[in-house]
Amino acid sequence: MKYLLIGLVALIWGLIIYKVIRGLSGDDPPPVATKIKPLQTTDTLSTYQLTAASYPDPFNNELVTEEEEITEVAVPGGAKTATGVVANPQPAPVIAAPPPPPPAIKYSGYIYNPQTKKKTAMISVNGRSMSVGVNEKIDDMTRVLYIADQKIIVSFNGRKIEIVLGG
Repeated sequence: MKYLLIGLVALIWGLIIYKVIRGLSGDDPPPVATKIKPLQTTDTLSTYQLTAASYPDPFNNELVTEEEEITEVAVPGGAKTATGVVANPQPAPVIAAPPPPPPAIKYSGYIYNPQTKKKTAMISVNGRSMSVGVNEKIDDMTRVLYIADQKIIVSFNGRKIEIVLGG
């Protein structure tokens, strides 16, 4: 067995030495030259088209205002004038501004204190995390009315809103 292993080692070292000498001799054929075809470029200037719609220039910082000419105004109880001035002006009706939208509230769950038997809700209001209890104010117009396992009920401007767990 010993002679067989010596023979295999001699054969392997012989192949290694043969390949090293053959690589250093320089008799190898030259490597194959490959030609790389350049990419075909398309004319991008002719492929774009402008639309017929006239959009305002997004890079212009000037405010665009349209001047309107009032030629004739008819007001109940007043006279028509060419300049837009009313002879007998009446007070314009007061339009109340729409109420602001409720804050974006996300209910994440609650914490229960067995000693005080109080629930504290873990919520996120407009991205700001906070914890509130029953009858506590979230902001000037929002108050927590009820805390349960799967939902909370808040009052916003006197209107009740139910917020479910996770949303």
